[in-house]
Amino acid sequence: MVTSTQTTETKDVHDIPTGAPVPMTPEQKFFFDLRGWILLPAVLSEADIEETKAEAYAGARQSYEGALQNLLDHPAIVGILSEILSEEPFVKDDCYGFRCEGSFITVRPPGWSKSDRSDNGLPHVVRPPQQANAMRYQVAGGKIFSGLTRVVWELEEVKTGTGGTSFLSGSHKAHFNYGGPDPYRPNISDSPWELSMRAQMDDYSCPPGSVVVFTESLVHAANDWTNPDNPRCAVFNCYNSIWAQWHRLNLNHETIAAMPRKRQSLFRGTWAIGGGPEGNREYSLDNRTV
Repeated sequence: MVTSTQTTETKDVHDIPTGAPVPMTPEQKFFFDLRGWILLPAVLSEADIEETKAEAYAGARQSYEGALQNLLDHPAIVGILSEILSEEPFVKDDCYGFRCEGSFITVRPPGWSKSDRSDNGLPHVVRPPQQANAMRYQVAGGKIFSGLTRVVWELEEVKTGTGGTSFLSGSHKAHFNYGGPDPYRPNISDSPWELSMRAQMDDYSCPPGSVVVFTESLVHAANDWTNPDNPRCAVFNCYNSIWAQWHRLNLNHETIAAMPRKRQSLFRGTWAIGGGPEGNREYSLDNRTV
């Protein structure tokens, strides 16, 4: 496994007024396009870490309620998601130019095995990146379109080589098959190159309260959690453009309606143009992700 030394920094989020997004920097764009993922270390305050971690350890399975919902549109990620999932005409003060379409929380104690997963931790993607589809990573006109994008909040320390998510950096832009018999298969199963690909995968070290952003077109994998010092407690939130959808959310209206108004816009219906001069900007019972 190749150890990553990438620790792409953001500005000091804690000095930025609540709700003000942190713009994606040219450095972050370069590494995100080159590798398919970036790491933002130590984004959350200690108070935020303890509050969200307590909810996760108490049994929360998703991040739609309590303090965990603040991670959905945290200022550290809003600017990045706007840059890689939206376009200027759709970035508004009263709504987001991207959508949230999924969340899950994982708590993995020391000794947790990837065999507990149905895919046994097999490196996978949302769809093979060499195939043209709405979820594919693309760059055109100097603009990144990341397709389906994952944001991982690490609420405990992660040490390289002990079980964090790993990535085959650059594979989001691959144009050739992974070597398996089925060019449409969204994982590397039956590939004669599997061991070689696993050997080239990167992982990361980070303190609690860090966040990883990656395109789901990037080959990535779960790993055995072998860190003896702490569990892995992580929130996996998924985002997409306002005109594409991968997951069926099945989130009840009451949960969304209890959120702040702008946060609700993360769950509006999947369309972009029409519906009056203001377009699709506001969540409602009749205009929601299903």
